Amino acid sequence: MRIGVDYYPEHWEKERWKIDAEMMVKANIKVVRIGEFAWSLYEPEENRLQFRWMDEILDFFHEHNISVVLCTPSATPPKWMTDKYPDIYQDDIHGNPKIFGTRKHYCFNSETYRNFTSSLVEKIAKRYGQHPAVEAWQIDNELGWANTTRCYCEKCRKEFQHWLKTKYGTIEELNKVYGTVFWSQIYNSFEQVIIPKAGACYDTCHDTQGQNPSLLLDYYRFSSDSVIRFAKESTDVIKKFSDKPVTSNFLDAAVNSGTGIDYFKLSENLDFVSWDNYIEFQWGIAEAAAVSRDHALLRSYKKQPFWVMEQQSGPCGWSKMGPAPTPGKLRLWTYQAVANGADTVVYFRWRACSFGTEQYWHGILNHDGKPNRRYDEIAQVGAEMEQLSESLGALKPTAKIAIIKSFDSEWSHSIHKHVENFQYDQFLLSFYKPFYNMGMPVDFVTPYDDFSEYSLVIAPALLMVNEQEKNNLENYANQGGTLLLTFRSGVKDKNNNMLKETVPGVFSELAGVQVQEYDPQFQKETSSSGVYGKGLSNLWCDIIEPVTAKTLGVYTQDYYAGKSSLTVNHFGKGDVYYLGCDLDDSALRQFMKYLCSQLKLTVPLCSIDGVEQVETTDGKHRVLFVMNHNPYPVIVPLNHTFENMLTHNQEQGTVSIAANDVAVLNLD
Repeated sequence: MRIGVDYYPEHWEKERWKIDAEMMVKANIKVVRIGEFAWSLYEPEENRLQFRWMDEILDFFHEHNISVVLCTPSATPPKWMTDKYPDIYQDDIHGNPKIFGTRKHYCFNSETYRNFTSSLVEKIAKRYGQHPAVEAWQIDNELGWANTTRCYCEKCRKEFQHWLKTKYGTIEELNKVYGTVFWSQIYNSFEQVIIPKAGACYDTCHDTQGQNPSLLLDYYRFSSDSVIRFAKESTDVIKKFSDKPVTSNFLDAAVNSGTGIDYFKLSENLDFVSWDNYIEFQWGIAEAAAVSRDHALLRSYKKQPFWVMEQQSGPCGWSKMGPAPTPGKLRLWTYQAVANGADTVVYFRWRACSFGTEQYWHGILNHDGKPNRRYDEIAQVGAEMEQLSESLGALKPTAKIAIIKSFDSEWSHSIHKHVENFQYDQFLLSFYKPFYNMGMPVDFVTPYDDFSEYSLVIAPALLMVNEQEKNNLENYANQGGTLLLTFRSGVKDKNNNMLKETVPGVFSELAGVQVQEYDPQFQKETSSSGVYGKGLSNLWCDIIEPVTAKTLGVYTQDYYAGKSSLTVNHFGKGDVYYLGCDLDDSALRQFMKYLCSQLKLTVPLCSIDGVEQVETTDGKHRVLFVMNHNPYPVIVPLNHTFENMLTHNQEQGTVSIAANDVAVLNLD
């Protein structure tokens, strides 16, 4: 467990480096990330390369015993390149090229840019692959940020057509799968297939893209594959010259959602994953449960500890700022990351820059570069991490509950949203929150993962599965697992077409139900009653007809009053629940408590709103993090006496935690 900082030595006079390094060492900052936007410094003109500036920086940090994450600078192609090779630009969904002046304006399918990138990465890796200061590498920066995964240029059209030909073999098969007989969209060759730019219906039909849904889903898959290929090319080059681990910093679902990249697949080519965690900034304020969920996602992508590569350290934004973090929050957010599986937390940034787009993006230090309250708070964290690391290794929660996240389903839900206000990641979060409130860790899995270690697997709106994934879910239940399916599960094929089977389609036998009719809750809500108490639905109601299943909940109003809203079906040695409606927070929390009691899963002694409890282990020791996200103090009951590893106090029966504070209890 340790902390680091994102640093831009090129922004400051060399005389300042020594002051910064001394302050970092004093605060127990162990690692810096550098170089992610530095292409123009490496190559100010085509084929004129300069490395002495980076030589000096790496040597400097090595002398100060601070290790370095060295980034590849492909996020910001230089001006000479875009002027001479304009084919590297992306086109937006309307077909307009993205211009120079911000960042991420390159196309992942530009052979020109991929060659330039591989060439420079090779030179950097060859020069610094064995440098003693370099601890790890970061590929690019925030791949897919700002809707840049999906490009709509001619380069992408040609690559997409080749991708489709490889997948379908003949144009006749594509026409059959896509159902192009609808709206006279039949193609005579792969060369005719379009990329789904903004069509005649775009921006006019109430949040509907309008293009063929099978075409859209394939384009989303193709675009994700393009990013993954681009990242792998850089990773492969680095691996030729360095044995140091490679990562890339992700964006996840809380505030920075929707990059359009399958992070499970992207993670396969990385040695560890990292992400950028901004909680309160210009574009929104994330609730604590959503941040916890995002940490759980990162932990799940490779099922190992992860890094936070950019952790908010001050008020931030581009054109305006979010709030200044309340005293204690920087420390609290750091412990939240560590409790949920981060072994390194890197703050963005060291010092606020006085020029450029991000002048308002404050770091640990303000523009004046002087020590301040935030520096003192982070120095406290650094000292505590140093102390904890003397007895603890990298920590990770052990979860008995898993939630299935399917990027295919996510993209399909974004194309056809079923009903107003349905949002897939938000729906997943609604199932995560009850366990967050109860202090029970949750992993995220794919439909093809091994579920055997989990007592409960939840599949919210798992729209589509292939035969292998369907068999995996059935085998899990058959062998004694408990599975929860919900409305809008199993009703589409992997080509994004509706199945002809009665809802829930491929899951009908598994769930033991049929749904002949459903009621989208557009500008209405419906109540129900069951093992979850009284519930209220405002998204969707499946009117369930049990076949082999038993009813556990019924609707209490509308024309389907008395019909099933929740069922359970005994399948093999296991049980399969089918929830036909969304539930309000209170009812859903009660339902999850019911499932935990049925499975005899131990629930912590007490749950308090705004208090996050995470039990975690390094494989030898068990530790309980109790984090108070409330702006007021709380008293949390304990069932034993535990040592607080931060204060060394013995906490007997209860532990008092101040606002935005944390206790780390030794369960051994």
